[in-house]
Amino acid sequence: MTAWALRELRRSAGRYAASVAVVAVVTTFAVLLITAIGAFTGAARAQGADVGTAKAVLEVVGGVFLGIAVTVAVIVVSNTFSTIAAGRIKDIAVLRLIGATGKQVRRTALVDGTAVGVVGAVTGIGAGLGLGAIGVKLMRSWAHLTVSFPWSVQLVVVPFGGALVATVLAAIVGVREVSGVSPSEAARSLPEGRPVSNAVRRRRIAAGVVLGGLGLALLVCGVLVGYAMPPLGLMVAFFGGLLTSIGVVLAAPVILPPLVSLVARLAPRAAAPRLAAANLRHDAVRTSRTVLAVMIGVTVLTMFQVAGNMAVMSFRSYTRPVQDMEQVQQAIRGMLVAVDVLTSFSVVVAAIGLASTLAISVLQRRRELGTLRAVGFTGSQARSMLLTESLLVAGTGAVGGVVLGSLFGWVGAVSAYGKYADRTLQLPWLFVLAVAAGALVLGVVASLAPGRRASRVPPAVALMDI
Repeated sequence: MTAWALRELRRSAGRYAASVAVVAVVTTFAVLLITAIGAFTGAARAQGADVGTAKAVLEVVGGVFLGIAVTVAVIVVSNTFSTIAAGRIKDIAVLRLIGATGKQVRRTALVDGTAVGVVGAVTGIGAGLGLGAIGVKLMRSWAHLTVSFPWSVQLVVVPFGGALVATVLAAIVGVREVSGVSPSEAARSLPEGRPVSNAVRRRRIAAGVVLGGLGLALLVCGVLVGYAMPPLGLMVAFFGGLLTSIGVVLAAPVILPPLVSLVARLAPRAAAPRLAAANLRHDAVRTSRTVLAVMIGVTVLTMFQVAGNMAVMSFRSYTRPVQDMEQVQQAIRGMLVAVDVLTSFSVVVAAIGLASTLAISVLQRRRELGTLRAVGFTGSQARSMLLTESLLVAGTGAVGGVVLGSLFGWVGAVSAYGKYADRTLQLPWLFVLAVAAGALVLGVVASLAPGRRASRVPPAVALMDI
């Protein structure tokens, strides 16, 4: 099995490029966070300041946003491994027929996951150390700050270990469904994906409903508790948002495809858009994972935008000094800029994941594309189909992210300010337009290379046994 895994890794090395890039981006982010925290606390300590509390706060905030980026990365990497493994179903069927067990098939993911994790982590650590050193040098020369590069073992060990563990786990999760099929079922399955079984669907619905319902109940409790004890209400609401998010993730293959279909109604009623919507509905798991990667970033951005604007309105409702209001607004604007920068890493990861999913999908649907070309589908229509798929995924993720982010932001602000809270949802229209434009750009850019490759599939491919 190991020899087969190594051979397939060499043959499919190019398909893992996006996963390596994702791991590298997240690892770079981790190195930069550790560098920034170490540099700022070191400079404050050199001036005799007590940095214990400030360092703890920075580590918590940095850990939260790093966790968001890692979550998106795990979704993207597991999606890539799942799609690649689905394309190897015939080979896996032969291995199962000659005695390989599902557990042995899952172990092959260790080879691919380790290779991707090591290459991505080493690349990201190198990039992070280089960018961190440049940033420290610029702070010394331009900002005239007394900072030094915080060299330490954890700059290398923590990002490397975290990237390797997360990648291997994502690989195992991605291969799990394919490894569990029987030899006869695997031999009959199509390489482009497998539908969610009824048993899996029921379990996901049950888990999603239970956790999501419990999370919504805690969100309501957070608002009610916030009127009496605002800080405690915010803590209750935090766990409510966490459980609600987990519920959405678990039930995503069930609840997101219908949302994609709803968004698809906005597309033209031509052949290419209809085929695009059908392709997305065909593989609910792959589609939901890709939508989730986009949705998480938009949710975080929207949540802080809503909470920040409601904080300004709530502060204005119980204090009047103009100077204080200006200081609060400046602080909130600074916080939102910092949040946008930190969240941008997860958005970049989601963009890479969307492009990777489309690219691998094209490789595994060559026969389908060749058949379409044989019956008159033009190269332009093939590009249009991939573009529509990309736009539907990005658009669905943006819509879902704005809805969830608005809910979490509103609950967070009300539970934090209690009876002083302004209960009007403050969602800037400029922000909504920016999210829509960003989703449009993301969809277009992610579809360029896959669409070009799809348009070049010759009709003769339909006659090939691939």
